[in-house]
Amino acid sequence: MSVSNDDRVVIELMAPSRTDTGRPVSERVVERVAAAEDRAPDELVARLHDAVDPDALDRIVAGGTADTTVEFRFHGYAVTVAGDRTVEVAAADGE
Repeated sequence: MSVSNDDRVVIELMAPSRTDTGRPVSERVVERVAAAEDRAPDELVARLHDAVDPDALDRIVAGGTADTTVEFRFHGYAVTVAGDRTVEVAAADGE
């Protein structure tokens, strides 16, 4: 689900389907930022590991609660990942 609000693109990660079971949230973040850029994930110049440790991100979200949040900048976007697997992608100020 994608909702545009001014310069912000909010994308909610849906509950895992059978094909998504066990997919790391870090992969989903890359997909969502790529979608905001209208590109394929492998076309992004930046790599997620340059912004945040993908394994640590996956562990924090998997072991967190709905109140857990992780915020970081990636490929010109401010990314917020919540413990309920919601990802918010917004244009980063000044980028």
